[in-house]
Amino acid sequence: MKNLAKLFLAGILGLSLSYAYEPTLKATNVNGVDVYLLPEDGEPNEDGLIDQFWFIEKLQANKLPKGIHLVDVRKAKKFKAEHIKGAISVPFDSDKETLNVSKLPKDGVIVFYCNTGTKSSDARGSLDEDLAQRVFIFDATYKCDKQYKNCKLSANEAL
Repeated sequence: MKNLAKLFLAGILGLSLSYAYEPTLKATNVNGVDVYLLPEDGEPNEDGLIDQFWFIEKLQANKLPKGIHLVDVRKAKKFKAEHIKGAISVPFDSDKETLNVSKLPKDGVIVFYCNTGTKSSDARGSLDEDLAQRVFIFDATYKCDKQYKNCKLSANEAL
């Protein structure tokens, strides 16, 4: 919890920290890929929430583990205007509560993001159970420059 408190305070104060974040829980291996999930009562959460502090650190260092696919579930127009480098666009239709699963990567782990976590959560909830087991939610906000090289990322929730 000390690491989370430091990260939260650093974010509020706009400070950068020089030490690596250490996830609270051990990695969970999914489809051959190690991911860290947010804890819930000392166990990995069942909602598919990836540890966004760990994930932000990996994104900013350009060191996502091999086999993690980043998927933007917002409308294509929003994706074209701004997205996290390396992401693909697979829009979730909120009205029909559907997602074109044929466009999702067939291997590894999939991480959905939107910019609030809500659409990502709804998109994951629309999937069949087998596919949902390898889909996770990145609950963070971001702002990227026009070349998608510099993204400011911040966790939406602090534990």
